[in-house]
Amino acid sequence: MIQRKRNATFPRRDFLGLAGMAAVLGGISCVGGVLGYLALDRALRSRRGADSVVDTLASRQAWIKQIERPPVVSRADWNARDPNHDAANEPGFYSAANPEGWREYKGDLRAIYRTVVVHHSVLYEADDPSTMRAIQDQHLDLRGWADIAYHFGVGRTGQVFEGRALGARGTHVEGYNTGSVGVVFFGNLQIDSPTAEQLEQGRRLIDWLALRLELTHLAGHRDFELTECPGQNMVPYLSLFAVSAGLALDTGGYQSAPE
Repeated sequence: MIQRKRNATFPRRDFLGLAGMAAVLGGISCVGGVLGYLALDRALRSRRGADSVVDTLASRQAWIKQIERPPVVSRADWNARDPNHDAANEPGFYSAANPEGWREYKGDLRAIYRTVVVHHSVLYEADDPSTMRAIQDQHLDLRGWADIAYHFGVGRTGQVFEGRALGARGTHVEGYNTGSVGVVFFGNLQIDSPTAEQLEQGRRLIDWLALRLELTHLAGHRDFELTECPGQNMVPYLSLFAVSAGLALDTGGYQSAPE
């Protein structure tokens, strides 16, 4: 197993305080830029302490226990539809002859996943569960995919929802789905701001994914293709998510999963 550095979690008030700093830095130099990233990294290092480097298997196993998966609303609990394997744009099952079909990964997911990609949903319904259902309906009925595109959804109230099975390839970023985890934050974050609860639970989810899957990179959808997603009001927080999870903030970690 590859041993990797992983940052400690830090208190919610610290994360939100750094979020405020992100907004200030964004007005000076863009948080995604070098100055903003280094300032945030220095601030976080001062909170982590010197013992964040994992040197042995035993200490790594102890470290893993410090980062727990946030509570997740199951597919059954948000009344998800079953995948449709007759979908027009994700038909049947993956093979060399059908590369666009539903793909279930084989083997250790840590050898397959490298990048987490952040999105916004744009649409928002009456509440978080109905929004998750509306996203799935849109993807099955309008986009012609076999299931909801994303692996997880993060609601405005901070609820985290189980999306497409983590063992299955998503359909959330064209040309870069294989080996990337899709996380969608609810709302039109080009216009609205993410909520404090949404940011905190999203950070916890990304920390957990990064550790369990041994990810190396985080990126926004717009880093891969021409789109506003995940919205201008989410972009300043990508640096914070990356620093918290110990990930590089760019698309360089993308690699196709083995056949």
